[in-house]
Amino acid sequence: MPFYLILYAGLLMLDKDVKKRLKRIQKEIKKLKKVLARAELRPCQNDVELQQKEEDLKELNDKLRELEKEQDRYILDSGRIKHSL
Repeated sequence: MPFYLILYAGLLMLDKDVKKRLKRIQKEIKKLKKVLARAELRPCQNDVELQQKEEDLKELNDKLRELEKEQDRYILDSGRIKHSL
Protein backbone atom coordinates (compact mmCIF):
# COMPACT_ATOMS: atom_id res chain seq x y z
CA MET A 1 0.00 0.00 0.00
CA PRO A 2 1.48 3.41 -0.93
CA PHE A 3 2.58 5.70 1.89
CA TYR A 4 0.13 8.48 1.00
CA LEU A 5 -2.82 6.09 1.31
CA ILE A 6 -1.65 4.95 4.73
CA LEU A 7 -1.24 8.58 5.78
CA TYR A 8 -4.71 9.45 4.45
CA ALA A 9 -6.24 6.49 6.30
CA GLY A 10 -4.52 7.72 9.45
CA LEU A 11 -6.08 11.15 9.03
CA LEU A 12 -9.52 9.60 8.95
CA MET A 13 -8.94 8.02 12.37
CA LEU A 14 -8.19 11.26 14.23
CA ASP A 15 -10.12 11.88 17.41
CA LYS A 16 -11.82 15.22 18.07
CA ASP A 17 -9.13 16.57 20.36
CA VAL A 18 -6.37 15.95 17.81
CA LYS A 19 -8.49 17.47 15.04
CA LYS A 20 -8.98 20.62 17.13
CA ARG A 21 -5.24 20.89 17.81
CA LEU A 22 -4.41 20.36 14.14
CA LYS A 23 -6.94 23.00 13.12
CA ARG A 24 -5.46 25.47 15.63
CA ILE A 25 -1.95 24.75 14.40
CA GLN A 26 -3.01 25.18 10.77
CA LYS A 27 -4.61 28.55 11.59
CA GLU A 28 -1.45 29.69 13.36
CA ILE A 29 0.69 28.57 10.41
CA LYS A 30 -1.52 30.47 7.99
CA LYS A 31 -1.39 33.59 10.19
CA LEU A 32 2.41 33.40 10.55
CA LYS A 33 2.86 33.04 6.79
CA LYS A 34 0.87 36.24 6.25
CA VAL A 35 2.91 38.09 8.88
CA LEU A 36 6.13 36.73 7.35
CA ALA A 37 5.13 37.93 3.88
CA ARG A 38 4.37 41.42 5.23
CA ALA A 39 7.65 41.53 7.14
CA GLU A 40 9.64 40.50 4.06
CA LEU A 41 8.13 43.35 2.05
CA ARG A 42 8.63 45.98 4.76
CA PRO A 43 11.10 48.62 3.53
CA CYS A 44 14.19 49.54 5.54
CA GLN A 45 15.64 53.03 5.82
CA ASN A 46 19.00 52.18 7.40
CA ASP A 47 21.23 49.37 8.66
CA VAL A 48 19.62 49.25 12.10
CA GLU A 49 16.18 48.67 10.60
CA LEU A 50 17.64 46.03 8.26
CA GLN A 51 19.19 44.16 11.18
CA GLN A 52 15.91 44.32 13.10
CA LYS A 53 14.03 43.05 10.05
CA GLU A 54 16.45 40.14 9.66
CA GLU A 55 16.03 39.22 13.33
CA ASP A 56 12.24 39.40 13.01
CA LEU A 57 12.29 37.21 9.91
CA LYS A 58 14.53 34.66 11.62
CA GLU A 59 12.23 34.55 14.65
CA LEU A 60 9.12 34.15 12.48
CA ASN A 61 10.75 31.40 10.44
CA ASP A 62 11.72 29.54 13.61
CA LYS A 63 8.16 29.75 14.96
CA LEU A 64 6.77 28.59 11.62
CA ARG A 65 9.20 25.67 11.48
CA GLU A 66 8.25 24.58 15.02
CA LEU A 67 4.53 24.69 14.23
CA GLU A 68 5.04 22.68 11.05
CA LYS A 69 7.03 20.06 12.98
CA GLU A 70 4.26 19.85 15.57
CA GLN A 71 1.67 19.49 12.83
CA ASP A 72 3.68 16.70 11.20
CA ARG A 73 4.01 14.88 14.53
CA TYR A 74 0.24 14.84 15.02
CA ILE A 75 -0.35 13.57 11.51
CA LEU A 76 2.33 10.88 11.73
CA ASP A 77 1.32 9.80 15.24
CA SER A 78 -2.35 9.57 14.29
CA GLY A 79 -1.52 7.24 11.41
CA ARG A 80 0.35 4.98 13.81
CA ILE A 81 3.49 5.67 11.85
CA LYS A 82 6.55 5.71 14.05
CA HIS A 83 8.86 8.43 12.80
CA SER A 84 11.04 10.77 14.75
CA LEU A 85 11.30 14.34 13.48
